Amino acid sequence: MKTTARLPFEKIRFDHPLRTHLVVTLEAPHVEWESRRPPVCVIPVIDVSGSMAGPKLDRARKSVQKLVDHLAPGDFCGVVTFTDHVEVVSPPVQMSQGRKDALKAAVERLTDQGSTNLAGGMLEGLRLANGMLEGLRLANGTQLPDGMLVRVILFTDGQANVGIATQGTELLTLLEKNLGRATLSTFGYGTDADQELLRDLSTRGKGNYAFVAGPDDAMTAFARELGGLLSTYAQDIQLVIRPLGCNLVTGVVSDVDSEPTGPGVTIRIPDILADETRHVVVSVELAAVASPSGEVPALEVEGSYTVVGQESQVVRETFALQAGAQRVVAGAEQPRPDHALDVVIAQAELVRAQIEAEELARRGQHDQAHQRVFVLFQQFSDRGHPAVASAAREVARSMQDPDAFQGSTAYRSSMRKGMSRRNLVANEGAADATLKSMGLAQPTEAQESMDRRFKSGEPKTPAPPKPRTPPTGTSRSPGPVKPTRARRW
Repeated sequence: MKTTARLPFEKIRFDHPLRTHLVVTLEAPHVEWESRRPPVCVIPVIDVSGSMAGPKLDRARKSVQKLVDHLAPGDFCGVVTFTDHVEVVSPPVQMSQGRKDALKAAVERLTDQGSTNLAGGMLEGLRLANGMLEGLRLANGTQLPDGMLVRVILFTDGQANVGIATQGTELLTLLEKNLGRATLSTFGYGTDADQELLRDLSTRGKGNYAFVAGPDDAMTAFARELGGLLSTYAQDIQLVIRPLGCNLVTGVVSDVDSEPTGPGVTIRIPDILADETRHVVVSVELAAVASPSGEVPALEVEGSYTVVGQESQVVRETFALQAGAQRVVAGAEQPRPDHALDVVIAQAELVRAQIEAEELARRGQHDQAHQRVFVLFQQFSDRGHPAVASAAREVARSMQDPDAFQGSTAYRSSMRKGMSRRNLVANEGAADATLKSMGLAQPTEAQESMDRRFKSGEPKTPAPPKPRTPPTGTSRSPGPVKPTRARRW
């Protein structure tokens, strides 16, 4: 993986401190993901409450069936549904043509009923996922190989109204306690879904978020989710950024998991896909020095990540970087930041402003929330970033009063996730045009390929991962799908 750490200025005055930013960029290579990928386990958790009746549930069924079609021998899939109660349609089972046919038939029989026990559905999906990851035998007697990617996909069109938790804070706490080694993606269908909550669940769950605007978008969401999962290049990425000399790390701008580490900061990123580029922006202050000099290192970055290949072989890679600038006399400094890096910084600044403004708006301080973002509109225009400036204006408008704030949850959620991560499945629906204008809505090659296959009806599945010898006492040929009795939470 190509890694760089850069400041937006190559030449700065030696006798003045400077507040600026460090941009750490991770560029995953292109890989032949169909032949090298490890096996995966996917567990869709589907809302079948009464509001899903008609085209919504029909497209959800077809999307899950397509997902099953495009898994390969060695992959696992299970399905959970939730209304007032929770039902395991199938525990995770290893895929074969017979297993696929049985699972698709079980999905076809899904019907709408009842209310929305989102907490119960989420917990049951995580229970099955972590049971497999921890090597616990389920009804079919199987367990997952080490290093297998396991993803729970929560699909809902409404808001939690029954179950052991219905409030956002309660659901997020439940997720943190039960996530384990699994990951959780969330798809919010239509404007009635609690898009902000689903976005936050996906962030805490180390997965993806998608706003599904209409029935046909469900297919794209599932296709890109599967394409991204199958083409995951690296996981568990960790960056440790430290200042050198009298320089300072003053904050993390990007919307990432971070914590202070002495004078520096540790940042964790769940994964990166093949062909994907991810940027991390931190704010720094460069101290004045005694005299002009050549390029002086100002910050260091140590990084590590895990690559999982065929047969679930796990390799931990490391890298080390430094970033600095020439310290020059007055008049010789670089007058403006590097344009491309400043665009990346502006996008991160807009996300950070949106996070802060949303907190203000939730407390009813809409004027302050609007101003927190709108001030960036003029700043970005002056810095020569019209697309990001336009996005700032639209996000600011979404904060200006209670009606605008309540009516823009899908737009704001898509914008925040889309600006935080390129090539994300979230780039559907309300924010798509704005994200495209900033170059952020382009899916990866694997995601595009899977989207085409889902829509064309192409029966070809990705090349099967090479099977591993199963652990002693387990079965690699589980029996037919048997629905599990409904569970209440």
